[in-house]
Amino acid sequence: LNVTQYTDTLGNGLKRRITLDPPPKKRKNRSSTPDDDDNLEYAVANPQDIWSNVDTSHCTLRLLRPHEHNDSIHTMLSLLESEFGCMVGSNAYLTPLHSQGFAPHYDDVDVFILQLEGYKRWRVYAPPNKMETLPRESSRDYTEKEVEEDMGCELIMDLMIGPGDVLYLPRGWIHQADTVARPAHMVKVPSSGSGGKGMSGSKDSDAQGPRGHSLHLTVSAMQNWCWADFL
Repeated sequence: LNVTQYTDTLGNGLKRRITLDPPPKKRKNRSSTPDDDDNLEYAVANPQDIWSNVDTSHCTLRLLRPHEHNDSIHTMLSLLESEFGCMVGSNAYLTPLHSQGFAPHYDDVDVFILQLEGYKRWRVYAPPNKMETLPRESSRDYTEKEVEEDMGCELIMDLMIGPGDVLYLPRGWIHQADTVARPAHMVKVPSSGSGGKGMSGSKDSDAQGPRGHSLHLTVSAMQNWCWADFL
């Protein structure tokens, strides 16, 4: 579980991503190697602290590997693995209205964005150069100035997506997204909850949740899955 925010912490006009959850600690008196996950002790999330950061500080909540807790997602990923012939993973993102959780960046995986609730504005830029067109490693966090001015990346898409929409992002394509209110041209649809209820259980015919949040699932594939990795 990660709690993140893309904000101007220094007051100099440059936004950067900050991560609020503490990193894992190494357990003492363990014979396993330092890189062994069993050698790490993760902090226990406090629900009150988490929702305070989401509701009050407008932070993004990222749930890692939701397929470990949801059979429907697990089944979908299993089917995609059979179709793609590679490992497929997923993360879930909850972002409050008028907020952004991550800085502009590109990934080392092909990503499918499945919008479940709410609406998001996505800006997608072409790879900065030929060497980074199909990268094997993810990029660092960029600032908007770097992407749009210093690196001169071409803005390929600037679009809104809503519940039921799917967006495909090839690896190497820089992207950023923020939660927005439902655009006037988009048709209202029922939320994904039972009986048209949002995440908190309240009625919401706009599929945006009671606080106007965005909820989407990312499905990632093709990590370290090219001929260079094979060789």
